[in-house]
Amino acid sequence: GINAEYGGAPPPPRMPGAPPAPGAPRVRRGPQLPDGVQKKKTYTGVTTKKLNWQCIPVKNIQKTTFWAKTRELDMESQDLFESLSEEFAAKVAKETGPALAVSKKRVKELKVIDPKASQNFGILLNSSLKGLTFEELRVLILKCDDSSLSPSVMESLLRFLPSGEDMASLRTLKDEYDELCTAEQFAFMLSNIPRIEPRLQAMVFKKKFYEEAKEIKPDLTYVIAACEELKTSEKFGKTLELILLIGNYMNSGSRNAESYGFKLNFLTKLQNTKAHDNRSNMLHFLANLLENRYPQWVNFKDDLRNLEKARRVSDDQLSKQLRGMKKSLNNLKKELEFHKNPESIDDRFGTEMNAFLKFANDEYEKLDATYTNMGKCVAEIISFYGEDPKKTNPEEFFSDIVTFCNDFETARVENTKMKEAKKREEKQKELKEKERRKKEQREKERKDFIIDQQGEGEGVLDDLMDALKTGQAYNRDNRRQKQRQNRGKSGGEREKRSKKPDQNRDRSGGDAGGEGKANRNLQRGRSQTGHSGSPRHKNNSDNQDALDSILNSTPTRTERRQRANTRGESKASEALQRVRAL
Repeated sequence: GINAEYGGAPPPPRMPGAPPAPGAPRVRRGPQLPDGVQKKKTYTGVTTKKLNWQCIPVKNIQKTTFWAKTRELDMESQDLFESLSEEFAAKVAKETGPALAVSKKRVKELKVIDPKASQNFGILLNSSLKGLTFEELRVLILKCDDSSLSPSVMESLLRFLPSGEDMASLRTLKDEYDELCTAEQFAFMLSNIPRIEPRLQAMVFKKKFYEEAKEIKPDLTYVIAACEELKTSEKFGKTLELILLIGNYMNSGSRNAESYGFKLNFLTKLQNTKAHDNRSNMLHFLANLLENRYPQWVNFKDDLRNLEKARRVSDDQLSKQLRGMKKSLNNLKKELEFHKNPESIDDRFGTEMNAFLKFANDEYEKLDATYTNMGKCVAEIISFYGEDPKKTNPEEFFSDIVTFCNDFETARVENTKMKEAKKREEKQKELKEKERRKKEQREKERKDFIIDQQGEGEGVLDDLMDALKTGQAYNRDNRRQKQRQNRGKSGGEREKRSKKPDQNRDRSGGDAGGEGKANRNLQRGRSQTGHSGSPRHKNNSDNQDALDSILNSTPTRTERRQRANTRGESKASEALQRVRAL
């Protein structure tokens, strides 16, 4: 034993269940390590940052595990530790009293509460309750001062409270308060507040009562107003009458004919009845009908302004909230019986909660009366439209009407778009029709022109063919050619006459061409040879050859007629082609 190791006698064995002798060291008996596992060394004075790992429990260390074979101490060196201390030195906090105390408390072991509760308290203290000391928080709870405590904080405190048994255990640790960790000190403080749990519940109820009452009031008002609107709106009523008329007409001969009314959930099914073109439905038809024939009813949605808000109100939720209020008021009334004689002058629970109870009771009575009136209005409006209030859900009843109103407005917008599209389509159709008529007119005019041209062309062609057959076309061309030749000859004779005096004066003058040139050459030869005959005959022969060549180059009458025929036939063919092209 330990004492025997240091020369003393071993302590006598103690009886089972007996407490250890005073001053004797406590021996922890835990799971034993397997043989051969290297014991871990304890290091002191280390000021480095910590590694946040999760330790493998000793009970999980078996001979076959990796951790049973580690020999990390073989790698231990002073240089390594110095490098770690230098590279990962922890920040040194200022040595203030509270901070030092908190640092020490963090390493203290839990004695009563479980680690999960300790963690929850730590989160709460470092977030929502940060800046408040335990004493300040205790006084706030005793005085029922919720100015610094939100409902969520108080509800968290209620969730994290230790059990009654643990609270009793904590109250016995008053003398060991300084040895408790922070979370248990906080729990100890809470355990010493009289009736901490019902006290916090009453404070939460008080804090939330004003908010719930503020939410419930307008909801009740919306539903009552919506019921009144549905009952008094003439526009909505006339719209339903019109739908009834249409339905009875369309249902003629069926089991739904001659109906006196219909359930309002049918309003959401109007759009299921499609028109023949499948582009519109009964809702579009109804919107057009109201806009064109009954425009004074088309804005019936304006009479139902509170319906949208009313359909969001849940009767079940309202009933649940009011029942919760009633239960909390009864619990508060009972709790006040325990606070008639407070133990501390700081305890103001009885004073604060008695005043609140009176106000909350009055407010609850008003809300409950309004809720009862709302239920009556809802039952009346459902019965007003011929339905069973016991079988009809108010939320669905209002939602069906709201859906119909919204779908109706959508149908109006779609009608406007369809009308605009139809106008554009008709305009395009009109433009196409106009263009088609113009095209037909142009085609008609072209055909008429062709017919006229064909008539005229046939007459011209007949005349032309007759002229070709009789030869008049050639005679006409011959006459024109003769006229041009005559004009040319007359011009030539005039030129000769104008030049003859000059030739007599100067026989060696300019060229005359043709027969005149031959005569001049003949005369020149005579002048050169005198009156001898042989040169003269020679020149005459030359002149005759020149004259024959000129005469041979002139076409005969038959050749001219053939050429004229050819030109006439070509012109007739061209004229016929132009006529056919037309």
